[in-house]
Amino acid sequence: MSASAAVCVSTLLVFMPGVTAQHQEDVRNSFEFAARAADRASGDDYTRWFNTFRSTLINIHWFNQQDGLERDIQGLVLDSLDFSVSERALLIRALNALQQKAENEDALKLFNKSVLNAVDQDAVGCLLFIGGGSYHGKYQLAVCSERNGAVAVSTSYARFHVDGAQYRSVLYSDGKVDTKTTISGHVLGLNSKLYERVRDSIKRRLEDSGVSEQAPVSGL
Repeated sequence: MSASAAVCVSTLLVFMPGVTAQHQEDVRNSFEFAARAADRASGDDYTRWFNTFRSTLINIHWFNQQDGLERDIQGLVLDSLDFSVSERALLIRALNALQQKAENEDALKLFNKSVLNAVDQDAVGCLLFIGGGSYHGKYQLAVCSERNGAVAVSTSYARFHVDGAQYRSVLYSDGKVDTKTTISGHVLGLNSKLYERVRDSIKRRLEDSGVSEQAPVSGL
């Protein structure tokens, strides 16, 4: 089974080889369900957003395996992610595919819409560094793996605010831009046996909403 990826609201989620189709669906539906709950509850309070997101996951039988301290990012965001070499490579491939392949247009639109509150530039191009335009928002880069039937998602949750500069793919050293980007890492596990009890209910509630907030990413 090869790697795959999907956009689930404001999360770019990569599935490592070996994650079953059923578990991929469970993860996508869980993340969309939790993100919708967080959007309703938090507005522009991004600390509250992630707390609601995580508590919603816990209510549907996810659990914390590991939490990292929030830290300020200086430099490239991707350089600050706590992922393995193979996981990082897949994330970069997914980001590139999201931007460069025409068949990913719907996924790119969903990601840009979900990530940013206001934007002067496309979102994905702003994820790799600090700077550019006037915007703020949040997103997650997440990797799902499965071992002996146990599902885990490693996710880095980023929040950012940039104001008053033009787009450049280099850091600003002249003090003319108000920039703040923070990131926190988390590892979440899924209790698959308990999740089976709510799987159909969550899927039905997402379908009944009539709004899809998932899109596959092709071309990894």
